[in-house]
Amino acid sequence: MVTTMVWIDATGDNPQERYGERLRRWRQSFAGAGGEPQAGGITLDRLRYALAAWEVATGPVAYPPYVRFHPRVLDAACHRPEDARVLLTVVELAAPPPVPVPDGWLTWRDGEPGRPFTAPPYDARAALGALELRIPIAEDRLPTPTRPEAEGLPNLGDAQAALEALVAEINTAAAPFLRDLEGGA
Repeated sequence: MVTTMVWIDATGDNPQERYGERLRRWRQSFAGAGGEPQAGGITLDRLRYALAAWEVATGPVAYPPYVRFHPRVLDAACHRPEDARVLLTVVELAAPPPVPVPDGWLTWRDGEPGRPFTAPPYDARAALGALELRIPIAEDRLPTPTRPEAEGLPNLGDAQAALEALVAEINTAAAPFLRDLEGGA
């Protein structure tokens, strides 16, 4: 039974190299802002760095995405709430409706293997359940980025480490929900 909600895609031709190219193209996402630690024009703020690494690894910025999701994941996003020292990851999962669905109504359809759950056509009545998971990730759970090797460019190793930390935190928190939704014990 699969209980991994999020993973870094290591398939295809040089996925880490593609991610590194995206980091260079989206380097402005890692730029230091006033009042935060920075070096070589790059933020050393763990929260801001991890958020930028996530955004560059997921859609719509990344195509194909470097971070992939379980088919039940309808949406996954990281936010930094104002004046908070956490990253808030919000994951929305396709879930059964909380009440029985009457005859004539449709609900989520299983897609083909590896494809997201799909909604019925728009011309059909549908009752679609969703489960929103809010996962706060404390700053001390994220790695501290290092001084950039090249002025104004984030280090691939630091971005990779930030992604790995986010993926681990999300999977640890969400595994029980995914296991239950998938019919596990």
